[in-house]
Amino acid sequence: MIPQIGFAEMLVLALLAIIVVGPKDLPKLMRSLGGFMAKIRSLGQEFKSAFDEMGEATDMAELRREIEELKEMGKLSNLSDEAFEEDMRNLDNEMREGVSLDNPKADDS
Repeated sequence: MIPQIGFAEMLVLALLAIIVVGPKDLPKLMRSLGGFMAKIRSLGQEFKSAFDEMGEATDMAELRREIEELKEMGKLSNLSDEAFEEDMRNLDNEMREGVSLDNPKADDS
């Protein structure tokens, strides 16, 4: 967790920097400190992006493995349009054979 620095702390740090470093060398110190902070941020961003890429790679590998498992079970091997249309026609024919509109069943009780 990064500590929060308020206005009073910043003022104390500025006064200490002026006393310890001196007003003459203070701009050089601030420039080098700014460069150091920029380098730290870029390293942190690079570290974060590396973990994001590793996570994406493992997710993709897991999806590929699941697809291969489904293919092995035969679930995805017959997904062509012709096979789908044939299955739908067979289902339609079965439903039409099961329901007859010419002879409605009436309850005579």
